[in-house]
Amino acid sequence: MGTITAQEREAAVAELEGSRRRLLAAIEGVTGEQWTRRPEEGRWSIAECVEHIGSAELPRERPFASGAREQPTEEERREIRKKDDYVRTFLRDRSQKGEAPERIRPRGRFATREEAIRTFEERRAANLAWVRATAEPLRDRYGAHPFAGVIDGFQWILFLAAHCDRHAAQIEEIRRDL
Repeated sequence: MGTITAQEREAAVAELEGSRRRLLAAIEGVTGEQWTRRPEEGRWSIAECVEHIGSAELPRERPFASGAREQPTEEERREIRKKDDYVRTFLRDRSQKGEAPERIRPRGRFATREEAIRTFEERRAANLAWVRATAEPLRDRYGAHPFAGVIDGFQWILFLAAHCDRHAAQIEEIRRDL
């Protein structure tokens, strides 16, 4: 089966914890004005970035509880398995722009900064607990990613960390621009 190795589990936990710390550091000391102000028309505010991150940080056990959503061939599985480093790096690359899927675009879900941060923290904590404990064969669970194509369950975990890092970097850019 495609159970993740102890080394993969440790790496996933380290990436999730590290990206969480980087996000919290990026928003530390942000003023109320900085939180809601857009650096220019068409760009997100820090509040919108945090809302988006929290919206994307869905509990990972849900998609994998029902098994695989995609059924790649053995050859496709071997190719997918090679995507770990790609998933780790492509999303962090801020020179590559993409349009967020509608379901996770900012739309004012959270009434306060505290609620947005708390939602992210609760969801990240749940994902960390799940990654630490899961016996799911994540290397045998596949789902289509809007930018990376079909990736496996372990790579979806890597995506969460990379996604958080991408937007932590965006928040740092916003702070410089303001």
